[in-house]
Amino acid sequence: MRTKQLFSIILLAAAVTACQEGPADQNLPAGELVRISPVITKVTEVNFEDGDRIGLSILKDGTYYAENQPLSFADGEFSGALTWYAEATQASDLIAYYPYSEAGAPETFAVQTDQTSDGYEASDLIAGTKTGVTPSVTAVTMQFKHLLTKILLTIDNQSGSAITSARLSGARLSADVDLANLSVAVNESAAAQDVTMQAVTAGSQYRAIIIPQNTALTLTVTTNTGKNLEQKLAAAELKAGGQYTVEATVIDDELSVAISGEISGWIDEGQIGSEDQPEEEVQFEEYDGYFIYDGVTYPTVTLTNGSVWMAKNLSYLPDGHTPSADGADPDAHVFYPYELVNDGGSPASINASSARALTDAESIEEMGYLYDAYAIFGVKEISQDNIHNFEGAQGICPPGWHVPTRADFFALCGLSNKDDSGEETGNQTDAGALFYNETYKGGKWTLYNEAGWNYGLVGCRQVTGSSDSRIYKYSLTQLWSGNSSMAEHYGKPALNYIMSSTGYQSSVGTLQFFSQMTTFTSVYPEGRVNVAYATLGTATPVRCVKD
Repeated sequence: MRTKQLFSIILLAAAVTACQEGPADQNLPAGELVRISPVITKVTEVNFEDGDRIGLSILKDGTYYAENQPLSFADGEFSGALTWYAEATQASDLIAYYPYSEAGAPETFAVQTDQTSDGYEASDLIAGTKTGVTPSVTAVTMQFKHLLTKILLTIDNQSGSAITSARLSGARLSADVDLANLSVAVNESAAAQDVTMQAVTAGSQYRAIIIPQNTALTLTVTTNTGKNLEQKLAAAELKAGGQYTVEATVIDDELSVAISGEISGWIDEGQIGSEDQPEEEVQFEEYDGYFIYDGVTYPTVTLTNGSVWMAKNLSYLPDGHTPSADGADPDAHVFYPYELVNDGGSPASINASSARALTDAESIEEMGYLYDAYAIFGVKEISQDNIHNFEGAQGICPPGWHVPTRADFFALCGLSNKDDSGEETGNQTDAGALFYNETYKGGKWTLYNEAGWNYGLVGCRQVTGSSDSRIYKYSLTQLWSGNSSMAEHYGKPALNYIMSSTGYQSSVGTLQFFSQMTTFTSVYPEGRVNVAYATLGTATPVRCVKD
C-alpha cells in the first residue's frame, strides 16, 4: 500500500452493511471467482495498489469454507483462485486482513522497529468483516479499517543543521489480534522499544505506526551534527485507527513540541503536546443514569433497543472557542441558545418577529450551545475528500460516546433521505423504528419524550449572505395554533436539527451532514421527525450516544 491516490469512500449505514451484496443468483454456477471491492473507511490518503495481497476467510454455518486464502489487488478489486460454493442462497461471513501472511491470519502482530522504508507498510494492519454474504457474480463491497495507531510528526527546523532521522521511544510494539471483532490489545508484558520513523519529506515530516496503548512517548530528532534532541511527550490514550499529530520546532539545536490537530487521513484523535505542557484532560465521570462532563451533569436514557443517549443537549465549550450571540462571526462555530420574540406577545403566525440570544448560565445548561460541524468534529476544513471521514466520530462528546450516525437516528425515527452511495433511491423507511408512527409516516416527537429522550425545542441557526458578509441567522419558524396542537409549546422553535456524523455530498457537490429534523404542520401537529440533510452552515444542538 502506498500514498499515491485517493480512495472513493462509500459509507453505508449500519443497517445496510449487514445485508447481502445484492440479490443472489439462483442459477449461479459453482466456480465463480470470489472478488472483493475494498472500501477503507475514515481515510483519505491511501489506496491499495496492484499486487497488494489480503488474506480472506469465509465461514459458512460456523465452519470454514475457505481459510486465509490469498487475494491480490488489480483494477480496483481483490481476487485469486478462490471460487464461491455452489449453494447460491446460503449466506456466509467474510473476514479479511492486510498484509497477507502465509503463516495464517494473525492472532498476534508486531510493528517494525525500523519503518524507514518497507517497515512502515508492513506495520499497517488493516482488516474488514462482512456478514450475510451470498455468492455473487459481482464483487463484494467490503469495508476495511486501520487497527493500529499512526503518529505524524511535522518539524519546523530553524537550527541551521539538517535533520537526519526521527525516533519514538516508550511504546510496546506487539499486540493480540481479534480479527472477527476488528480489535487489538497491546501486549502489556512486552518491553518498550524504539521505532525509527519513515521520512515523508526528509527533514520536515515523518510518520510511524505503533500499537494502540496508553503511553508517554519520547521523541528524539537527530541532526547531521550528531546531536540527539529529545523531548518527552504528554501521556495519551492512543486509539485504534487514530492519527496523532505532533509539531516540533528545532531552534539552535533545541527541540520543542507544540500542538496541532488537522485531519490528514486516518481518524484525527487530537494532538500530543510535550510533557512540559500536557494537554489538559476534560473531567468525565460516568454513573448509572447520568454522567458528569466538564462539571455539568447530563442525565442519560437507555431505550428499548439497548441504545443509551444523553437526555439533555450538550453545553460543553471546546477550548479555543468563544460563543457568538449575534452570529456575525461565522468563524465562531459555537453559538448561544436563543428564544423567539413575538411583538404581540403570544405567537399568532408561523414565524416569530425576531429572536434573542440567551447568554445566562442557566439557559445554556438547560438548552445547550448550538455548534456547526467544524466545532462538533474539531476540524478546520471539511471538503469532498473528508466529508465521509467523520462517521461515528467521538467529536466533542465524552470518551466512550460518539456523535450519532445517520443509522443511530434512523433507528429512532424510521424515516430518512437517501444517502449518496447510489444504492438508495428516494426516502428510506423503517416502520419498526422505536418512535415511528404510521399516521406520521416517520418519527413522532411526543413519542421521544414519552420514552425519556427529552427532545427540546431549541431551534437552529443557518448561515446566509455572501462570502464577505456571512451571518448565522436564527430560524424563526415557531409553533403556533396553525401548525401544532400543543399549546404549551407555542412560541418555541418548530425547525429543530440535531447533526449526525454521517456526511452527504449532493449531485452538484454540496457538502452536508445527515441530521435529525422536526416538522410541525396541521398534518403533523405533534411533530414529525425524520433524518434530512443539513448544510455545513447549520448550527445545531448536539446529542451524544454511547458507543
